[in-house]
Amino acid sequence: MGKKEDFDWLDDPFDEKKAAREQAQAATSGGTKIALGCGCLAVVVGIVVLLIFVGINMIDVLAS
Repeated sequence: MGKKEDFDWLDDPFDEKKAAREQAQAATSGGTKIALGCGCLAVVVGIVVLLIFVGINMIDVLAS
C-alpha cells in the first residue's frame, strides 16, 4: 500500500466559500479608500509647506 498523504480539512485550498469570505475581508471599502487618499494628500501638502518654510528661512539667513 502507498503512503496516504495528510490533508488538512480545516484549511482546504479549494474551499470557494472560505476564499470568498477572505476576499471580502481583504477588500477595502470606499470610505477606507477615501480616508487613505485624504491622508496621503495631507502628508504631501504638509511636506510642501515645510519645504517652502525651510526655503524662506534659508533665503533669510543667506541675505543677512
